[in-house]
This record gives sequence, structure tokens and C-alpha cells, in this order.
Amino acid sequence: MDTRGNFTTVKPADEVVAKHIAYYYFHSSDDEGFDSKFTFYPNYLHAITIYKGSNLTFTEDSSVIRPATDDTIGCYYSINTDQSFSVDLEGSFYKIGIVFNPLGLNNFLDKPLCDAFIPSFGPFYHFGKALEDVVNQIAKLEYAEAKAALLDGFFRTAYCGFAETAVKRGVQEILNSNGTIKVEQLSDIIGVNRKTLLRLFKKHLCCSVEEYKKMVMFRNALNYAQQAGDDATLTDVALYNYYYDQAHYIKHFRSVTMQSPKTLLSKITQLGSQPVYWNFEE
Repeated sequence: MDTRGNFTTVKPADEVVAKHIAYYYFHSSDDEGFDSKFTFYPNYLHAITIYKGSNLTFTEDSSVIRPATDDTIGCYYSINTDQSFSVDLEGSFYKIGIVFNPLGLNNFLDKPLCDAFIPSFGPFYHFGKALEDVVNQIAKLEYAEAKAALLDGFFRTAYCGFAETAVKRGVQEILNSNGTIKVEQLSDIIGVNRKTLLRLFKKHLCCSVEEYKKMVMFRNALNYAQQAGDDATLTDVALYNYYYDQAHYIKHFRSVTMQSPKTLLSKITQLGSQPVYWNFEE
């Protein structure tokens, strides 16, 4: 039985949009008997996920997706900073993912992210019917590039920029250091005190500075391990991603996934041409 469906990734072609959106993905199945359970892991590239013709229910660490009786469109956003998230998907479905670069979504909002979304998983209504209309057009198209072009057009129109220099600098310093920079050092570099920095991160990223740092460190290690494959030892992964040692890496990995790297990494599947790594139950 197919447990993965049809999955395609496409990068934006519009120059402005591509600065803030890493890629789109299109995931679907026409099989009414489709049955898949998979887990995904913390990522600093956060995504808007859109389902057409599905009903979703959420718990703190999972979602259940089942066919709806109509072509209802549901738009959702997720920020999973420190835990795995499981998906139980049955029946035919049509799904679009819009995966943003760090602070990418903020460039298409006319308000702080905390005013547009209640973390960490849930409905995202900000773009309303305008985005739903684009989704309905996309569902009629065959080729992924044509679908991506419609999304490019939508987000090019929605673009408004993001002017919070302190937040942008803070995020970049965290990425440059792979999450190892101290909060005190970050405050000094940016020129704002610790309390202000925390407030800005909560306002525009819906997480704390420490949560963001740990998320970056974990995700980069996961990406590196998957891309290097058998060529990289646990020590290699740990040192390349600035963990103190192998034990530190294993402890952090376990705290997020509840499994050791040795147990889990071989089970993870890459989908499409981008770093989409999901763990499918067999």
C-alpha cells in the first residue's frame, strides 16, 4: 500500500518571494483507502499547510486528517520548537505546503505574528478568502510549476516587508552560530537588553530566544546527518553542529524525538528535492 502519496517540491521563481519562501510542496492522493502515519520534527523553516476537502483535529502533539463531506479549505500554521509532531492521515486528500525561510512569513503580514496566530499548531486565517481562491485555482492545474506560479503571484501581492532590525539581526546571529551564541552576547551585539529581546522574539516568532536557539541546533544536526548518511558518525554530526560532544548531541536528540539518533535516523525518508524529512510508520 502507498503510504506516502504524490509529493512534489518547487522553489519560488519570483525574486522577491524567493527571499522569504524556501519552497512549496504539493502532496495528494486520490486513493480512498490511503492510510499513512508519519512524524515530523522541529524546524526553523515554518510552514503554512492548506488542506482542501479534509477535516483536521489537533492534540498537543498530533493531528488527525480525514476526508470532509465537501471541498472545505483549511489553512494551518505550525511552530514546533522542541517536540516531534505526528500525523494520522486516512482517505483521499489534497494538501499544499508553503515553507518559509526564517522570519519569512513576517514579510507578508501587516501585523506581528503573535497577533495573527496562536502557537504552536492551529488555524491560520490571516489571508482569508483571497488565499482560498488561489487554492481552488491550483487544484485544477496539473503541473507543479504552474501551481507555484499562482502562489508566487499571491505572495508577491501580499508582500509588505518586515522592518524589525533587532529581530532580523538576532535571528541571523543565531543561525550563524548554529544556535550556540549566548543570550547575553546576542543582546550586546544587537544593542537591546535581554528582556526586550525576549519580548521581540515572542512577538514576531512566537517562541523564546532559547527555544529558537535549540531548534536551530537540532534541525541543522538532523539535516546534516540525513545528507551525510553513512559517511558521518555521531561524533562527526555532533562536532560539525557545535555540540559539546557526542553525549550532548544524543541527549538533545532524545529530548526532542524520544529516540536515539542511531535508532531513528535510518527510518527517516526525504520527500521531494528539499530537506523534507518525515518518519513513516511501516
